[in-house]
Amino acid sequence: MTGIPAEATGQPPHQPAMEEILPLLETYCFDCHGDGLKKGGLAIDRFESVAEMQADRFAWKSIRDHLRHRLMPPLDEDQPSDAEVEKMLAWIDAAVFPVDPEHPDPGRVTLRRLNRTEYQNTLRDLLGVKVQVMDLIPPDDSGYGFDNIGDVLTLSPAHLERYLEAARISLDQTVQTGPVPRPSRKYAGRDIDGPGQRSGDGHYLTTTGEAVISFKPSRPGKYRMTVAASGTLGGDGPPRMELRIDGKERHGWNVEAPLDRPAEYSHELFFDNARERTVGIAFTNDYYDKDAADPARRDRNLMVNSVMISGPLDGPPPPKSASHLGIFPPRENGESDQDYALRVMTGFARKAFRRPVRDGEIERYLKLVSLATDQGENTEQGVRLALEAMLVSPAFLYREEPQPEPDDASKIHKIDEHSLATRLSYFFWSTMPDRRLMDLADRGELRANLTGELDRLIADPRARQFVSNFTGQWLRLRDVAASQPSRRAFPGFNPKLRDAMRRETEMLFEAIVRDDLPMSTLLDADFTYLNGDLAEHYGIQGVHGRDFRKVTLTDSHRRGILGHGSVHLLTSYPLRTSPVLRGKFVLENLLDSAPPPPPPNVPQLDPPNPHGEKRSMREQLEKHREDPSCASCHAMMDPIGFGMENFDASGAWRDQDQGEPIDASGELTDGTVIHGVDDLRRALVENHLSDFHRAVANRLLTYALGRGLDWYDKPALDRIVAETEKAGGSSRAMLRAVVDSVPFQYRRGDS
Repeated sequence: MTGIPAEATGQPPHQPAMEEILPLLETYCFDCHGDGLKKGGLAIDRFESVAEMQADRFAWKSIRDHLRHRLMPPLDEDQPSDAEVEKMLAWIDAAVFPVDPEHPDPGRVTLRRLNRTEYQNTLRDLLGVKVQVMDLIPPDDSGYGFDNIGDVLTLSPAHLERYLEAARISLDQTVQTGPVPRPSRKYAGRDIDGPGQRSGDGHYLTTTGEAVISFKPSRPGKYRMTVAASGTLGGDGPPRMELRIDGKERHGWNVEAPLDRPAEYSHELFFDNARERTVGIAFTNDYYDKDAADPARRDRNLMVNSVMISGPLDGPPPPKSASHLGIFPPRENGESDQDYALRVMTGFARKAFRRPVRDGEIERYLKLVSLATDQGENTEQGVRLALEAMLVSPAFLYREEPQPEPDDASKIHKIDEHSLATRLSYFFWSTMPDRRLMDLADRGELRANLTGELDRLIADPRARQFVSNFTGQWLRLRDVAASQPSRRAFPGFNPKLRDAMRRETEMLFEAIVRDDLPMSTLLDADFTYLNGDLAEHYGIQGVHGRDFRKVTLTDSHRRGILGHGSVHLLTSYPLRTSPVLRGKFVLENLLDSAPPPPPPNVPQLDPPNPHGEKRSMREQLEKHREDPSCASCHAMMDPIGFGMENFDASGAWRDQDQGEPIDASGELTDGTVIHGVDDLRRALVENHLSDFHRAVANRLLTYALGRGLDWYDKPALDRIVAETEKAGGSSRAMLRAVVDSVPFQYRRGDS
């Protein structure tokens, strides 16, 4: 027959020959996908050569996945034996996905833009100030489960406009190119003590009274009091406002500004010592006449919108901030404006671009300095304009990785040490390399000191970014905030409890990485992190207060992530649990065995109805699985989900559902029979530990590289899993293996 190419028989001796495979395909596949039939649009016998098979690897990946997970043939058809399945999988790997472990392919690298989190963190560390600009940047798209994937991190005109605005706002907080403003403190009206009504607009005095602030001058001197105020007219004039210090009037104003257009009223005072004062803003001429002829003048009131106290105004001007001096160091003796600008921008660019400055690179930014000075600005103002341009340049917004032969896909090169420093810092800190990493890269000593640097990166507080961003997407903890069980069904559940559940899982993973525990601790930890509210929800005694602490578990049901409320929330609906979602979560995130999407038009299960027919979740799903097209996937997911059925939609333990005992038993696809979450956890640890290690390694490498993994990454994943298991499952060994992997250390050109 034609189709299924003969070239595929040229396999290494340990691989099955084509003569062994063709009868299996004819027996188990061609009834639907051959001999003129192409159910689901797939005809396996249409492939005439290995090249055609490799040209449609997407189709063959789907075929392989369906065979691996026993989704095909359908359960109502004849089934291949385990040995026959292994033969077909081995042949597909050899023919369609050939890899050479001795010469692995590092894969292509798409130039990666900083995502919103990385951008804000990088600005913080570059400028030395805490900036809040994330909300200015459009949300990032996600790919392969993460929002740092180069292929989806596009740069639109809207992005560029927002980045420019964010750069300006950040530099406004960082540098002072003119005189440093005097210290000031602003008090919102709604926060000022005294009689009256408070709102977002301010402190509203409807009768005679005084709004009061406690203020302690930093030193004796002159201070300016600026009151933003407005009011309503009454009788023959506007409201009268007095400034009082320690109860004594010091100045007064007639406030004619209407409520919708507050005005500022200022007065300067001299304080002869630094003791604490009471600053009062008093309303002194209340008026009300409901029978006044003019309705607009029946009620006189005063609104204190805010109070600003500035000073001391005398004495030497304040020094430049540390953030300013970090960018603009003192001038050297006899240094010209141009030399100073060049020195400032070279130092800034080296940090901002995360590499040494290239020849001639700063000259184009010097033109912006000249443009500013030609228009009457000083040198610092011109440099600030150039810094603004640097913060929207590709060298800052993108993670550049020089490639000597970028257009030749056959050429593989080790990335330079500055690129390695950048990969490490964004992997573990989601921010730019620090001085230590850059100094090692400058000297070409980073790889030689990689073990110590890996330990330092993980021990640094910035590694919490790795914990939050990685687990937030791998384990979907970011979605916990949107999970809300029905208030009617779970009246004791609240947002604080929900946030505590996310924190519990983050803290467990953080401890695993920080303390170099086996990665499998995530599955079977005999400890967790709880505060009083979460412990009470779990029924665990002896934990009180809002602070989290490590708790040794005596309740085996709560061991590991399968006992965490975060997982139960994510895999439930507001009124009921979902064994399907729970099984899918475990398969997808913990075993790297995601089932395919469900067929279209599959109806949802009915929510609990106390007045309707009482049918258990198990009975509903058994009815649901009567369709053969659904049965294979549900055979994978449902037993896992039933093993977790004792946890309700709020994460609390239960023994009954709608008055009936819960049946948490099931049979996994490998034949293991389980009776509840303890058996499920044990089965994962004892029978599927390599699958778990591979799932974590897959997600770690995807996150670290910023690209989806492909068939040619198999040797790298195999090596990471082998190194991890050689070290007894050590989490540090897995992270080190990811960092040492060919895809992390090397890159090739693109065809």
